[in-house]
Amino acid sequence: MKQDRETPVQVAIVQYLEVTQPAWIVHHCKMEINKRGKAIQIEIAKAKRKGSKVGFPDLLVLPWAHIGPLFLEVKAEGNYASTAQKDMHKQLRKLGYKVAVVRSIEDVQETLAGWGIAAKFHGARPLAEKAGGGA
Repeated sequence: MKQDRETPVQVAIVQYLEVTQPAWIVHHCKMEINKRGKAIQIEIAKAKRKGSKVGFPDLLVLPWAHIGPLFLEVKAEGNYASTAQKDMHKQLRKLGYKVAVVRSIEDVQETLAGWGIAAKFHGARPLAEKAGGGA
């Protein structure tokens, strides 16, 4: 059986975001189907009817509304996004969303900083709001 190396990375990232940004919503977009044979085909068809999209990123992060949604694809070191995932990332970016492939908490920190988010926001509210100003 193949060892799941991505789950521990994703759990660490979710915990990091929940601790450092407690007001943000971090949602795992579950795409795994733990079935075999005909049962998996039934589950895939049901998931598609309910709106599941192949290649959708693992984490949907909802920070403050003026920042907009962020999408994080979690990969273990040495693993890469599939063609379907790359296509979905491209489609999301065309729509103006921020998407990143991350492999560690450090990747998340660098990604947020690159998007201009980490330096401005920390904790339960934007720093500017804590000081009494607007964000």
